[in-house]
Amino acid sequence: MSELQSYAEHWLREFALAASNGDVAALTQTMLPHGWLRDLLVFTWDFHSLEGRAKISAYLADTLAPAHLSGFELDKRERLLPERAPDGTIGAGFSFDMPARRGRGYVRLLDDEGGEWRAISVLMMVDDIKGHEERGAELGTYEGHTVSWEEVLQDRRSNIERDPYVVIMGAGQNGLMMAARFKQMNLQALVIEKKRRVGDQWRERYPTLSLHSIKNHHTMLYQPYPETWPEFTPRDKMADWLEQYSISQDLVVWTDSYAKPGATYDPSTKRWSLVVSKDGTDVILHPAHIVSAIGSTGPPRIPSLPGKEVFRGITMHSSEYRGGAEFAGKRAIVVGAGQSGADISQDLAVRGAAAVTMVQRSTTCVISRDTGAGVERKIYLDGVPADICDIRFNAAPLGLRKKEGREQEALHWEKEAALHAKLKSSGLKLNMGKDGSGHVFLIYERLGGYWWDVGLADLIESGQVKVKSGVEIKNLTESGVVFTDGSELPADLVVFATGWHEPRTTLREICGAEVIDRTSEAWGMDEEGEIKGICRPTGHPGLWYAVGDFATARFHSKLLALQLKAIQIGMLSPA
Repeated sequence: MSELQSYAEHWLREFALAASNGDVAALTQTMLPHGWLRDLLVFTWDFHSLEGRAKISAYLADTLAPAHLSGFELDKRERLLPERAPDGTIGAGFSFDMPARRGRGYVRLLDDEGGEWRAISVLMMVDDIKGHEERGAELGTYEGHTVSWEEVLQDRRSNIERDPYVVIMGAGQNGLMMAARFKQMNLQALVIEKKRRVGDQWRERYPTLSLHSIKNHHTMLYQPYPETWPEFTPRDKMADWLEQYSISQDLVVWTDSYAKPGATYDPSTKRWSLVVSKDGTDVILHPAHIVSAIGSTGPPRIPSLPGKEVFRGITMHSSEYRGGAEFAGKRAIVVGAGQSGADISQDLAVRGAAAVTMVQRSTTCVISRDTGAGVERKIYLDGVPADICDIRFNAAPLGLRKKEGREQEALHWEKEAALHAKLKSSGLKLNMGKDGSGHVFLIYERLGGYWWDVGLADLIESGQVKVKSGVEIKNLTESGVVFTDGSELPADLVVFATGWHEPRTTLREICGAEVIDRTSEAWGMDEEGEIKGICRPTGHPGLWYAVGDFATARFHSKLLALQLKAIQIGMLSPA
């Protein structure tokens, strides 16, 4: 037995003994005084992160013993075996048992300077409901090789279309991965997508768009990319992959379809009445659950500016931008200094715009692509299954990671010094996250306010892209814009990269404000550091939010499927 395994085994024995005996005091002694516990559906049917022995003790006082935890073992899968991290902690995966469920966990151990290895963080999550595990790959022959695949597929599709247990709104990465997971958990799911084809929400973005994450991070559930796939997936390849994914995963997707206003929920039957316009024909459905996967954002946020009616140029939101070629020789103003604003400013300059000015309304976090990708490469490793990478990544609560990020703020600034030197003379105002914790938490807190630099800094340094910082557009004129500081600029094009309203805005039209206003926000961090609304109870029965990036959707799809299955079999009451 290795030294690392010995430390992990010793810790797990102590933790398991305390957990099995329902001994909260003994369990918290296996953790550092400032350690964290992250619970995903084990002790409650929700997500919680607790910091410190006092909060953990209060949380477990009435929940530890009833969980009846037993059968703790170290996980023997590669990259979950005990290993030492660069920060000196020892990480190890483990499994455990419950009367009706199975669980997995991951611990990070730190020497308490007294010779004892105690937990700085412990993840506990439900992995399966006994008797309702994922079904895995099929044999591929049916009824003694007497029924064709076409017949099997059509029969399954008809059953789902006739009586879906779940209706998923949106066929982006969230909707499709939720549907794929639900299929494996025998939850009949119908996906409705308003676009003509799956993937069109990507095809309609600006042509130079590539994902700002590495392929190992944004791989789809059950279906990794080919070895030759680009590290940063281009727009059209992603669109086609999503379309192909819906076919290869045998998902039931209605395109040219959308939910109409007036959806209602009957508490007595625990079913929705939902009218879906399918190819122009109204279809009434009665699912037990609606999962909103229409995206992390709602309608575009476009400022209402005086003078818009007299402006002779073109105004558009960034979501309408289709590339800079048609604006060659034109004077462009891009309002917003986040990722979309940066990409569009760069594209306009490269495509020959006569002048490009980026308007920065508040400070921005700017990091190099190598920095952002480097963080992901350390977690989402080549040759390691995505589900194992996801466990390791999600093992540390966001609150702990945020705290660690703040402690490394000076190092973050130092790492970006050369990049930032190109930007400072332009007047661009920089930050290192809301509280110095880094760009990652701007994603969790506001889905914006940063950019991965892929060449814009060089264009700003050379003067091909100008920056106007600390102002907003006051009004438009016939030939340009007036800013709040009184200055003016001529313009033929104004692009508003000003973000979006929250996704509940659209849902209010479908389900009514009286329903949606009872629910939590879909995105943002709660007081414990968990994401507020995704794949957890929203405050209204049968209504769920599935938003976020690929890795978030992939990991959380299992957690939502477990909750829906528990409700279906009577293990859990609809919240």
